[in-house]
Amino acid sequence: MMPMDTEKAPQKVFSRRMRKSLLNILAFLGGAVLLSLVTLLYTGRLNADFPVETSLVLLSGGLGGVFALRWFLQIRKSREREANLLMVVRSMRRIHLRLTERKSRDELLHGICRILVEEGHYFSAWLALIDREGDLIRCAEYGLGEQFSRVRQGMEQLTFPECAKKALSGERLVVSDSASRCAGCLLPESDAARVCCTARLIHRDQFYGLLSVSFSAARKHNLEERMLFAEIARDVGQTLHLLELEEQRAVTENRFRALVENSLAGILLIQDNAIIYRNPEQKRLFGPLPAGFRPNAFTGVHPDDLEKVEVAYGRVSRGEAVSVDLDFRFYPQRKGGETQAMKWVFCRASRIEYNGRETVLVSMVDITRNRELEQIVRVQDKMSSLGRVAAGIAHEIRNPLSGINIYLDTLVKMYERGTNLETVGEILAQIKVASGKIESVIRRVMDFSKPGQPRLAMVDVNLPVENALSLCAAALRRDRVELEKELACDLPRCRVDAGLIEQVVLNLLTNAAEALRQAENKKISVRTALEKKTVVIRVADSGAGIQEGLRDKIFDPFYTTKSDGTGIGLSLCQRIITDHHGTLTVEESAWGGAEFVIALATEPEQEE
Repeated sequence: MMPMDTEKAPQKVFSRRMRKSLLNILAFLGGAVLLSLVTLLYTGRLNADFPVETSLVLLSGGLGGVFALRWFLQIRKSREREANLLMVVRSMRRIHLRLTERKSRDELLHGICRILVEEGHYFSAWLALIDREGDLIRCAEYGLGEQFSRVRQGMEQLTFPECAKKALSGERLVVSDSASRCAGCLLPESDAARVCCTARLIHRDQFYGLLSVSFSAARKHNLEERMLFAEIARDVGQTLHLLELEEQRAVTENRFRALVENSLAGILLIQDNAIIYRNPEQKRLFGPLPAGFRPNAFTGVHPDDLEKVEVAYGRVSRGEAVSVDLDFRFYPQRKGGETQAMKWVFCRASRIEYNGRETVLVSMVDITRNRELEQIVRVQDKMSSLGRVAAGIAHEIRNPLSGINIYLDTLVKMYERGTNLETVGEILAQIKVASGKIESVIRRVMDFSKPGQPRLAMVDVNLPVENALSLCAAALRRDRVELEKELACDLPRCRVDAGLIEQVVLNLLTNAAEALRQAENKKISVRTALEKKTVVIRVADSGAGIQEGLRDKIFDPFYTTKSDGTGIGLSLCQRIITDHHGTLTVEESAWGGAEFVIALATEPEQEE
């Protein structure tokens, strides 16, 4: 560092040395005189005849006086050192307490400087935060006042004091005294009894700034005090690191909160069976909740979906499953307890930890519009399937109608002849049977085509399979398709919607029949069986089959290999089976064609 005043500094150093020498001479003379007096009192005289002994006495007294002075000064310095260290330790404790307080960064920096001066027996203290590019971010001081303003202006212009430059270059602790004053030094020029100590504020090799204090020159060589000051600098660096993490966490939390608050999915948090948070979308979906509302009350859930909602919530809340997906219907509540139109939601309940406690995170999406569109597509697909079997239905109805017409003609002739009433009764019974067949066909068509919500019940899957076969049997006979039917007996019941399963089987049968238009050997087989606790329905044909690379694509919406196809039939079938917690896959049949496999769980209410 460049000296500020090369003449005054040596004079002050010389004055200190002169004072120290004079104290040693006075201690020597005092010791000699004191020992001489002691000898005089002990012997009663000073023997002038023995100058050597007298000289030794005087020399010993002088040396004893010097040692006594050194001992006294050492004790005094030790006590002063202990007092200084105690003040530094006290300031460290105060700084630690300050660091734990939720203060702004400016208040924290100023508080650290004030504590170092008031509690640490320092004359002044300043602290500067510096970014990675070396620019000054903010600073604080205590005990310097207006003198610090010019230094701050210089640091804002990237002009730092020499001690700060050394610290910035990598030195962890820089000590500057009156003999090494530099341009921009904060030590008073008229006070040679002060030194400045500057430390880097770092944590895990991350640099945050500088901390500098000035103290008495007598404490310059106190190694313990330097170590304690370095420890203070490390604690401040760690605190700045924690503050940086806290600010990053606050920014991330604000972004996450904005994301949650503006999410299109309804989100709620449940702790101890009580809702602790709902985002705006969830409030819009469910409407206002009454005071003391408990999630396990399942208020407003559709009766047909109540059981699966209870099972899913119970599994997550008890920790039996980490996450559960389901969709269900419910009736939102309005103010005053009025119910709104029914809605469909797809819901995922997950078990997470929030604020150190087990929490159930529920996110849900309104799929009401999707379900309505699916219902429309489902009805259209039914009508399409129904149109393809219309010829068979007409044939089913034409035969009984022809019989009825014949019986009516016979009745007219019998009436004209006056035949007995017993024969008339038999003919009327035949007409009733034929009419019942027509009614049965019409009822099956109406049940198949009418829209409606899924109604799950424990059903023998052979029943919807038989109904689908009866609807398309005539069309298959017309197209000269050989039908093989092998339905297993005593199958366990499955919780399904019989109408939807019938729709899927009829769709697969219709597709199989269309695949056989150009085939010479026209065969379709329908089989049911129990395989590994799963009820399986297999629909196979002897057509050209499906290439292995297309077996996944055929279930994609609007993907079709037919020139007049819509591409929604198989996609809809797969969705129906998936809603029943089953699977729909395609394989190669024994004849080289396609074989569609429907697998339904025997206990679908135990969903994952």
